[in-house]
Amino acid sequence: MGYFYQLRRLIGLWAALCFALAHMKNKMLPPRAGKLAHVPIGPYLFYFPSLDYFVGLFTEIFFKETYYLVPTHEPIRVIDCGANIGMSLLYIKIRAPRAQVVCFEPNPAARAVLEKNVAANGWEKDVRVLPYALGKKKGTVDFFVDEKEKTSSGGSIGHYQKNKNQKLNSYSVEVETLSQYIDQEVNLLKIDIEGAELDVLEELVAAGKLHLVSTLQLEYHYIPGFFTRPLSEMLTLLESNGFHTFVESNSLPHAIVGHDRLHTYMIFAWRP
Repeated sequence: MGYFYQLRRLIGLWAALCFALAHMKNKMLPPRAGKLAHVPIGPYLFYFPSLDYFVGLFTEIFFKETYYLVPTHEPIRVIDCGANIGMSLLYIKIRAPRAQVVCFEPNPAARAVLEKNVAANGWEKDVRVLPYALGKKKGTVDFFVDEKEKTSSGGSIGHYQKNKNQKLNSYSVEVETLSQYIDQEVNLLKIDIEGAELDVLEELVAAGKLHLVSTLQLEYHYIPGFFTRPLSEMLTLLESNGFHTFVESNSLPHAIVGHDRLHTYMIFAWRP
């Protein structure tokens, strides 16, 4: 019930009721393997590959407010790095219906669902979907995704999931630099790219483009053996470039203190 009231606050009573009924239908009659389910969310229709996957992403982004955007009807400029199937894009469009968004998603399975959501909601004029991974320099790289969840938001250029004995699919993807896509103010830069986030920020600084970003929200990943640069480096970079920062851990202390384990933080950065 708490989730329902929160959803009603976000999209209104009638839209929340429609969502609840569609969600119950998907739960009783889940989509067949290889098929997409869909659910109405406010004025939009959202497609997804499995109910469990949808619930996890929806809870994280809408109820836990992993990302936060003040509602506006202005045509703000947003860059979504690691857009996955489009849940963060949906949140952006609900909070800012006129937002102009550039989405980066190198995982072909996730990108196919993202593109379906863009087309289903008539966002083609406002949303650009690009198939690139992001890094310090252009090139190609292997991109790894859990074989069981082809649209997984945990896809990464780091082969770290092999340590969990997971079977992986790999794709050769192009790497681009983010700075070439920034030539005017960016109201919101969202980054969730499973470990390469500091490389992307350093490239923006080197290209003299970070000053064009007003607000930045990202997930920092510490991944033993792959992405081990400390959180302090990222905070120093942001604060030395004029941002105020707020950090929220996604892990409990007893699971991390004294251990060398994967952990993540949400970082919110804004200019005063």
